Amino acid sequence: LIGVYNNAGAVAVQASREEKKEDERARLLAQGTSFLARAAESSPDDPIVHFNYALALFLSGKYAEAADQLKPVITADARDGQAYFLYAKALEKIGKTDTANAADDQARRWLQAYAKSQTEWQKSQTVNGVSVRMRDVLNRDDVSDLTRRNAIAANTDPNSGTEDLLAKARDLYQAGRDDEALPELHRVVMLEPTNAEAYLLSGRINQRRGDQEAAIAALKTAIFWDPKLIDAHILLGRIFLERGDRGEATKYATSAMTIDSNNQEAIALQRQVTMGKN
Repeated sequence: LIGVYNNAGAVAVQASREEKKEDERARLLAQGTSFLARAAESSPDDPIVHFNYALALFLSGKYAEAADQLKPVITADARDGQAYFLYAKALEKIGKTDTANAADDQARRWLQAYAKSQTEWQKSQTVNGVSVRMRDVLNRDDVSDLTRRNAIAANTDPNSGTEDLLAKARDLYQAGRDDEALPELHRVVMLEPTNAEAYLLSGRINQRRGDQEAAIAALKTAIFWDPKLIDAHILLGRIFLERGDRGEATKYATSAMTIDSNNQEAIALQRQVTMGKN
């Protein structure tokens, strides 16, 4: 259940970052923080949970608490550039300059996008380059339980509403309004964490934005909930081909062909992989 609470919390926190209405943003952040607090309490040694909880606390302005949550994350992986970056900024906010500078040195060393993240911080004191982290969830019963709890909390039937939200997200995506589509998709997966199509659409949007890591995570989650969702296999194959990872591209091209050997996009991907061309 820890993985489920982690993912539900991470989704809510990310949705809050993309929400334009102040009251809704605050509600989503509070909900995400609550889920992550529960996960952190149940799993004191899980670095993914503590990282997400730290980010939620940081976004809530609780910098000292955020710094405390990041200590076990850095202990678990001394090369975690994003954790060092967030740790440095939390310490800077509470006036611990020397420790903040030391953490910042480590962030500069291990964070690939340090220059971009630092420029953003200096300009707006925001950490949009720091991403939430998802965990694989292997127990579908746990997810069903959380879906029911979320629905009760929101006073809704989990299946009514998700279709409307998904339809709205699809329309926004088709219109190229990705920034508006993503919050709708986050709402879908908060009500129904097993909705593979929502993750697929989220993957498409992130790929279109050039955020390959987020796209891969979303598409893999889509496949976890619906292993025969051929579009997710094809898109993952294309992304890995773009990245030059022919092994992974071949894996997803093969799985797509296994699902439907007559699918034209799957055939085209298989041909690209076989011919060794992008």
